[in-house]
Amino acid sequence: MPKIVFMGTPDFAVPPLKALINAGFEIPLVVSQPDRKKGRGHKLQNTPVKEIALENNLKIFQPDSIRTRDAVNTLKAVEADYFIVIAYGKILPESILSLPHKACINVHASLLPKWRGAAPIQFSLLNGDEETGVCTMLMDKGMDTGDLLLTEKTPIDPKENSGQLAERLSVLGADLIVKTIQQFDGISAVKQDHEKATYTRLLNKEDRLVDWRQTAHSIFCRFRALSPFPGIVTSFRGKRLVIKEMETAKERFPDQDKNPGTITAINAESFDVVCGKGFARILACQPESKKKVNAQEFVNGHQVKIGEVLGDND
Repeated sequence: MPKIVFMGTPDFAVPPLKALINAGFEIPLVVSQPDRKKGRGHKLQNTPVKEIALENNLKIFQPDSIRTRDAVNTLKAVEADYFIVIAYGKILPESILSLPHKACINVHASLLPKWRGAAPIQFSLLNGDEETGVCTMLMDKGMDTGDLLLTEKTPIDPKENSGQLAERLSVLGADLIVKTIQQFDGISAVKQDHEKATYTRLLNKEDRLVDWRQTAHSIFCRFRALSPFPGIVTSFRGKRLVIKEMETAKERFPDQDKNPGTITAINAESFDVVCGKGFARILACQPESKKKVNAQEFVNGHQVKIGEVLGDND
């Protein structure tokens, strides 16, 4: 039975680790990022991957840096056949990539070479992609540039957000990594077409801001990409307003020529906002320093009027 070092940190890496455990592979070491302080009490919390390792009595290794001599020696001592790397959170140096007897394999949440980098799920949604998937890849010193092993495609639901899509891709990745290890000796790795590569980056605060001059479809894609957390942000009467639930409005209104951001209709359970093209229908939001409320509660609580403008101070 192959000997595996598993390297991962967040929730996305949990189903693959569980799948490898259930498949009976020997996992003498699990590597994860150091625990971080979270919550109001700033207490140290185990990483999701560490939790699974502890539940299954697996040895856990959490170096502050994976590049130190001690870290490399710890990994080398395992004499593993495979290093399986899934959302570990650090780029591995060649001194580590060369350690396993067979391969370092990464599970990536896109159809490479499309959407290389740190945020493939978010960028698939930002781009309005209708299809995505997961792939297993031989790791090299580049950023997601290694030869491809196996790929699994899946359609994206038009209303699916990044949290929901990540859950689905994580499960697909779990099945795919088990198949990859089981079939490894018979897989012919395929080189990526680097000329077709597209890249992602970590999203920042500016990415959260709604530009009502964009089309309703583009704004909805941004909403999906940043949901359920951290959400997209606009302003109302000079204060921050987080959009928590929205969709695009299908109705045609006579006032498409109104300034983008203008509230053009107030309905029983929503209110509609003019976009550069089309209309956004807001179903729930979170006013600054307040809890999430549905649209009706927001409208009634703030006495919102048709003609008022969102984003007037962004």
